Amino acid sequence: MEAGLVLPEKLTVALERQRDWGGPIGRVLVSTGALRLIDLARLYSTQRGLPFVNLLTEPRDRSLAQPAALDFYLRESCLPWRRRAGETIYVAGHPDKARAAIADYEGRVRPVFVASPRDITRVVTRDFANELTERAIFDLQRRMPESSAALRLSRNQSVWLIAGTILLLAALVMAPATVFAVANIAIGLVFLSVAALRYVSIFVGLLSPPTAEELAYENSGAPPDAELPVYTVMVPLFREARVLPILARALQELDYPASKLDIKLIFEESDSETLEAAKTLKLPDHFEFIVVPSSLPQTKPKACNFALPFAKGRFLVIYDAEDSPEPKQLKKAVAAFELGDEKLACVQAQLNYYNWNENWLTRQFAVEYASFFDLLLPTMVRLGLPIPLGGTSTHFRTDALREAGAWDPNNVTEDADLGIRFALQGYRCGIILSTTQEEANCSLPNWIRQRSRWIKGWLQTYLVRMRHPVRLYRALGFKGFLGFQVLIGGFTLSNLVHPLFYGAMLLALATTGMPADFGSNAGLALFNLLVLVSGYSLAIAAGMAAVLARGLPPLFAQAFMMPAYWVLISISAYKALWQLITRPFHWEKTEHGISRMLPGQLAGNPAEKPPGPTVTN
Repeated sequence: MEAGLVLPEKLTVALERQRDWGGPIGRVLVSTGALRLIDLARLYSTQRGLPFVNLLTEPRDRSLAQPAALDFYLRESCLPWRRRAGETIYVAGHPDKARAAIADYEGRVRPVFVASPRDITRVVTRDFANELTERAIFDLQRRMPESSAALRLSRNQSVWLIAGTILLLAALVMAPATVFAVANIAIGLVFLSVAALRYVSIFVGLLSPPTAEELAYENSGAPPDAELPVYTVMVPLFREARVLPILARALQELDYPASKLDIKLIFEESDSETLEAAKTLKLPDHFEFIVVPSSLPQTKPKACNFALPFAKGRFLVIYDAEDSPEPKQLKKAVAAFELGDEKLACVQAQLNYYNWNENWLTRQFAVEYASFFDLLLPTMVRLGLPIPLGGTSTHFRTDALREAGAWDPNNVTEDADLGIRFALQGYRCGIILSTTQEEANCSLPNWIRQRSRWIKGWLQTYLVRMRHPVRLYRALGFKGFLGFQVLIGGFTLSNLVHPLFYGAMLLALATTGMPADFGSNAGLALFNLLVLVSGYSLAIAAGMAAVLARGLPPLFAQAFMMPAYWVLISISAYKALWQLITRPFHWEKTEHGISRMLPGQLAGNPAEKPPGPTVTN
């Protein structure tokens, strides 16, 4: 107040919030937009009687900082600034804490001046860009080479693939009918296993009791605001200027103490348009902008890896640019983590769409998402199986995420891969009953780009994990191994061979009459027909159950159109397979902000937002 930076009424409000939220008053003022971080740093320097350094106008001596000490600089938010009278002077956001840490690290006491923590982050990002980028790209490959998708096929996989291809060709020459029949039946059994999992999900996902972690918030609530931990929110952005206002409003509406939110908006260096759009929003200073230098692969997981060293939260969540999470979602995640043990590495929130009724494509997308997030994932969790995470609204224990190697920058469906890697390392993932609303893809070309990327990532995940199938079996056990084969392998294979099943059935019918023995073409045609009918029936039943549980009865009849939707998925799958061979690490950008319902979202109109799923306790 004496500096003229805060009006009395704003300080009164901030003090009231501090009593509820806990923590320093300065952090409360910054997070509510009442004070800038740089002004807080100046006030802090005056209060402590220490010099203040503006790193933008008084740059540091770059020769003083050592790349080997990067982790220390990141952890303590400090940097060596300049030398005076033979003494190295540091700058830090919290000099008292940094002074003791520097003394322990260097073995001697150093003078420490005050600088804005945001300026320190900017300088570290700029001056250590090469080191941070190199870590983001290669850290997993160095630490866990068998978990990296940088290599498409291992040497053993290549040998098996070549040998299998030679044997298959030889068998086709000698006994083509037998090979055709055996392959046909094997693929049919894969279809039936996927259909069986969908059918089981109706009963387990809807009728079995939710886990204690799912109901942790409903039963016990989250800790009081004053006891809540710092929570990092990371949002990777690329060409997202149109939807930034939706994101900013959604993050500011989170029911979580703003002073305990560590929000990282992550930009690509080549995307100045989105960065400038974010600056015009004039967000409070607990929103931190991190710019990722241009390098290949240009993927979301690489950007997240680049920003992860700056995360301050005990927990961390990833959101996409167009997301509108339920306001209490972070508290629900904290409640689940507090109830679970240290092996609970991640909890996945449910996803659905605000524009679910925009056109036929969005309606099918909404049916699919309801089936996956409201039925299938809860089923996998309740059966104790590893789950592929959803890519957004995934909440992590930050230390477990780092220990697991974070994200694979070469896998274009990074969280599906990470969910399986957690299981291999003895961690587990859960779900929480909280929905994030997204923008369903309403344009077919855009949808195919997105879906082909997802399928390519699942193919990458399957190939990586099957480098050592025996080791995978021992790590996951019979039940987990079978679940992985059905969900990751079965779903992916089904996407690829679905149209071939039609062809096989038609070919069998066209080349034969109707002899009685099952080994004939007619028998195969009948088998294929039964597989398709049973597969469609069970999938449609699961879709119907899911949309009713989600509270979307207008989509009930849309489930009958799923077979046509699957044809589109198969088209995307073949594109994914081709790109796996030709452009394995290429990230096909999904355009957001193209829905005709976007103006309503920008205005905060919730009319099109579907309700959440029914909870059976």
